[in-house]
Amino acid sequence: MKNPVQLNQFLTENKQRTLQYLRNAFPTLSGDETEDVYQDSSITLYQNFCKGKLTDLTCTLYTYFLRICINLSLKLLNKRERMLTVAIGDGGIGTVAVPYDVLEQAMQFNDDSETMRIQQLKRRLVSAIIEEMSEQCRHLLVSHYVEGQRWSTIAKKYGLANAETAKSIAFRCRKKFREKYKSLAEKIEGLTKD
Repeated sequence: MKNPVQLNQFLTENKQRTLQYLRNAFPTLSGDETEDVYQDSSITLYQNFCKGKLTDLTCTLYTYFLRICINLSLKLLNKRERMLTVAIGDGGIGTVAVPYDVLEQAMQFNDDSETMRIQQLKRRLVSAIIEEMSEQCRHLLVSHYVEGQRWSTIAKKYGLANAETAKSIAFRCRKKFREKYKSLAEKIEGLTKD
């Protein structure tokens, strides 16, 4: 990449390809969010070009740019998924972080005794799901979201290839938790309405 005109041409030629990749890889992002990620990534690429960081790439420019897009998408998803620390087991054996947005309804209290009973069932459900998670999932999520460790530190600690691998596994763990919680919470609400 020799000049900004070539960089602009690269971005123009690869825009639709990149947006399609982001839509497939991150289906929970809205169309506007995907566009924002693309624009922010383009700005970051331009800034890196101005700083001379593109002269010694060890991969293709597209791979480098796509990595920027993926990182910004993950940051956006992590901001969206505020985390809540929940005790594991009745005896408070340990703690684990779970997405707050999934539990928001379950953690609200009101005076209706039936609603309170549902809320208690949902809290027990959260603890049960966390206990059933693999040891690796519990360790990764607790290390990052509760203890605040960096992904690179976590990868070394648990013998993973790199920080990206640790993030990827943690993302899948959070996704499995959300799916299982949603499915079981709907069953609980169905049982209590009868």
